Amino acid sequence: MFIDSLHKIRAYFRWSNLKRLAKAPFRGGLQAALVAWRERRRETLPDDVTHTFRAQEYPGSRTRRYLVHVPHGKTGRRPRPLVVVLHGCQQDNRDIEKISGFNQLADRQGFLVAYPFVTSYRGMRNRNCWGWWFEREIRAGAGEVEDLWQIVEEIQQHYSVDPERIHVTGLSSGAGMAVAMMVAHADKIASGAAVAGVPYAEKADAVRHEFNRTPRNRPVVSIVKAMRNEMGDAARAVPIQIVHSKNDDKVDINSASVLRDSWGHCFGVDTRHAYRITSGNAKGTAWQHSQYLNDAGKSVIETLFLEGPGHGWYGGNPGKYSFPEAPDIKQELWKFFAAHHLQ
Repeated sequence: MFIDSLHKIRAYFRWSNLKRLAKAPFRGGLQAALVAWRERRRETLPDDVTHTFRAQEYPGSRTRRYLVHVPHGKTGRRPRPLVVVLHGCQQDNRDIEKISGFNQLADRQGFLVAYPFVTSYRGMRNRNCWGWWFEREIRAGAGEVEDLWQIVEEIQQHYSVDPERIHVTGLSSGAGMAVAMMVAHADKIASGAAVAGVPYAEKADAVRHEFNRTPRNRPVVSIVKAMRNEMGDAARAVPIQIVHSKNDDKVDINSASVLRDSWGHCFGVDTRHAYRITSGNAKGTAWQHSQYLNDAGKSVIETLFLEGPGHGWYGGNPGKYSFPEAPDIKQELWKFFAAHHLQ
């Protein structure tokens, strides 16, 4: 323990010296070096905390690890929004933390970020996939979708979270599980987003892989029936943003269209005619953003469809499953989340 304390004291003085140097001449270069040094040390800084969620008594619960990022320099007990970010297959929570860039945005905007790790799982699946195609994993009261909500509740016990501003997003299989959270816990999630994801209660053959070259989606009416059965009396149109590339070689763009249309059909939103369509080009990648309104004139479904990139996170930091040369979607997701509070 004494050695650990000594290391912390030394680290503090190194940090203090770097801050003093940043005020000296050549400030620009030193500040850049300071930022780079801090990013390299991020895993040991006190604004990133690793927790362990212990398996509960309901069916399918498992012990899982999760990371919470506290916005740097934001102290006090003022309730803050929480954004839950779920990794994709072949990833862990550190990977999605790195490529998404949400930590840096959270430091500027003052929200908490949680990165759950699937940690362990059952059933046939690719490494570290969330089980969005298993019924046992996507229904409230059991499995992964319940563990994720219990992790949110655990976070609320340790941190000051605004219960009306809890949002969820994810990449690929994480997007599929984010959609499941929006359905299974519709009365508690303020809004959410799916990045290269699939509709609720979709089948595994919706994804292209070496044993399935022709993805097939379930009919919209079947998905809507599953959504309504799961939500029951707690049915609520959780505002959703759907981000997908038309050149996705793993999850076909049709999955995004079916997700959009199933949400619209379930909640009475016309997805044939967008209220507003905007388009542009960012870093060489063309994009089109569409908004769909409910009867009250509120945007509850939005799509951001891209041309060019493959299957991954768009506009983020360099890394595996990341396409930096694309629109910065974390900015778009946060803008969407910030506009939607739980009513």
